[in-house]
Amino acid sequence: MNNKILIVMTVGVMALASAAGIYSARHQQSSLNPADIAGLLWPNPKQLHAFSTIDDNGAAFGLEELQGRWSFLFFGFTHCPDICPITLGVLNQVKTLIEKDGQDEDVQIIFVSIDPQRDTPAQLAAYIDYFNQEFIGLGGSPEQIQGLAGQLGVMYFRGETSAAGDYLMDHSASAFLVDPLGRLVGIFSAPHAADDIAARFLRIKEFIEGQS
Repeated sequence: MNNKILIVMTVGVMALASAAGIYSARHQQSSLNPADIAGLLWPNPKQLHAFSTIDDNGAAFGLEELQGRWSFLFFGFTHCPDICPITLGVLNQVKTLIEKDGQDEDVQIIFVSIDPQRDTPAQLAAYIDYFNQEFIGLGGSPEQIQGLAGQLGVMYFRGETSAAGDYLMDHSASAFLVDPLGRLVGIFSAPHAADDIAARFLRIKEFIEGQS
């Protein structure tokens, strides 16, 4: 067979295979059923409105810092004895799994303090760096924290103060997922497992991006 004909045939087969692969990927993407993705809030994700907090570097952090990124938000406090360190440890594993999949470039993980009386920017920075130096810590006044927490439906309250002046904060153990458009699109309820959260996130991300 003439070499030129062979080359043309080979290129043609490769093109058909590539087209079939693209069609298959698109068909698979479009076939995702939101009802099959646990935690996905669809078709009516909640659009977040402007809020103002202070990050662990002392800089202003608002809705603009969520836009253009996929954001995991977890609400807690640095004196938390169990739920917070466990969850942040899991979220660190989630980040590692997403990185291995090559889907981490536009992902940020945010720890929002519900105890602004004790959790200063310096305290937050030291705390989150223990889990991952790329994590973001948010604090501010009680009103600022509520301005964000209230939009996500996060409930929390302060417990009784001990004779030594210590107290705990009761709060939700869920992690919240906000998409690059600033919409609440997913909730991950406890108990948390890193592989489950990572897998569900990738499916949610694929589904949401397939809608644009």
